[in-house]
Amino acid sequence: MTHQSTRHQSARHQPSRREFLQTAALTSVGYWALAGYTPKISASPNERLAFAGIGIGGKGESDIANAARFADVVAVCDTDKARLANAQQRYPRAKAYTDYRILFEEMEGTIDAATISTADHMHAPQGLMAMRMKKHVYVQKPLARTMYECRLMAKVAQETGVCTQMGNQGSANDALRRHAAEIKAGIYGDVKELHVWTDRPIGWWPQGPETIRTMAAYEEKVRRETPGEAERLIAEMKRRAENQLNNIEWDLWLGVAKHREYFPGVERRIYHDFGWRGWWDFGTGALGDIACHALNEFMKALDLSAPVSVVARTSGHDFDIFPVSSEIVFEYPDTPTRKGFKFVWYDGEWFPSRAFYEEHGLQYPETRPRSGNIIVGTEGFRGGGRNIRKEGVAVPEIQFAPRYPNADGSIAEPQDHDPRNMFELITAIRENKPELCFSNFPEQAGPLTEAMLLGNLAVWTASRPNEWGEKVHWDAANMRITNLASLRTPGVADLIKPVYPQGFVLD
Repeated sequence: MTHQSTRHQSARHQPSRREFLQTAALTSVGYWALAGYTPKISASPNERLAFAGIGIGGKGESDIANAARFADVVAVCDTDKARLANAQQRYPRAKAYTDYRILFEEMEGTIDAATISTADHMHAPQGLMAMRMKKHVYVQKPLARTMYECRLMAKVAQETGVCTQMGNQGSANDALRRHAAEIKAGIYGDVKELHVWTDRPIGWWPQGPETIRTMAAYEEKVRRETPGEAERLIAEMKRRAENQLNNIEWDLWLGVAKHREYFPGVERRIYHDFGWRGWWDFGTGALGDIACHALNEFMKALDLSAPVSVVARTSGHDFDIFPVSSEIVFEYPDTPTRKGFKFVWYDGEWFPSRAFYEEHGLQYPETRPRSGNIIVGTEGFRGGGRNIRKEGVAVPEIQFAPRYPNADGSIAEPQDHDPRNMFELITAIRENKPELCFSNFPEQAGPLTEAMLLGNLAVWTASRPNEWGEKVHWDAANMRITNLASLRTPGVADLIKPVYPQGFVLD
């Protein structure tokens, strides 16, 4: 049976007794925790943990499938009822919900952990509720949509002692850990510049001011471009929208975001099921999508947690949808463990310049690599076909990922998705050692995602095409823009911390 929200339990519902108590506790002590309650740990290696899957389409489908290799799936949740029905066929013993809050309230004493693989804007409300109930969590990247939510999730994870892992899957790759240790040991000398790029969102999701975003705009476009076919195409789109909307709890999907019309898009769904990533209200753009992967080793090697300034130029945006392309420059100060350096991020159609390649003796590629990075060090270089390493550098031992037990045939070989990252979380839960997770919230996932989302504040100020926006000066310790009074672009500070509507708990 699917547990759907009644009218008074919708996304805008009045807080329940539990939510009232949570809010009261948060107001008085900062973070809610159940007195005397500790995370449930498996009594023996043979006892399987109980998982809930929240967001079970796309990446969520593989996340809960990977958890099912090692644990029992006892609950599934999705606002898309068609996806929910498919999940019930795969996990017939799991209870089904469209509202994660009802799931946690009803299953609190049953579940040990949850996978959270929803749109970016719902990661924090769902992850925070789980952790405050002392449930271990696996949250897809990016950890959250805003910087404050990232820091809060890291803090709640630390205070509750639960095991946490962000879904940047390379975290369980020993090669990544070795590369991080080499960079930290100085195999390229002091890093002076780091350049990282991705071609996303090109070909992945709608992005850019020209994106059609409402039925009215679509109708206008069709009547202008195909007048003879206009009425048939419009009627077909409206039927498709109505059919899709019948399967979606739209208010629940919107969750903490402000209301907007459901519109499925011309060729693909523009918000649900994947187009949300390019919208400021729901996603974090290409930076949020890829940086948590591409910068994972550099976070561990160079501590990317506290840039002092960031500035960007973009292909242009309208403060509703992210630009197609951007270049973002982060400045990092000296720390006790490394020298300051410059980090440059490129996405969409943009890439390090020809002049940069020529300056470093590299041949500019005729066909741009879809993704990659270049490290410029005082005594070494990596990228663009060159790898110059300093001799005689002692690299410390690394903490290897837990061994995935497939060699003896006890667990099936990975198929479409590698389960090692999930196995690392399972191992941490069984051993009650949150630190075993490479991409845990307090030490890695929270600080990394928070710092990268600072780049989106700079993108926000760079709305004019191909012009550098206003530089944002940042006080990471106090989570404060130090030059806010002099910034002319409105709304920059609003990107740091969201305001949740009634029925959802942030602080």
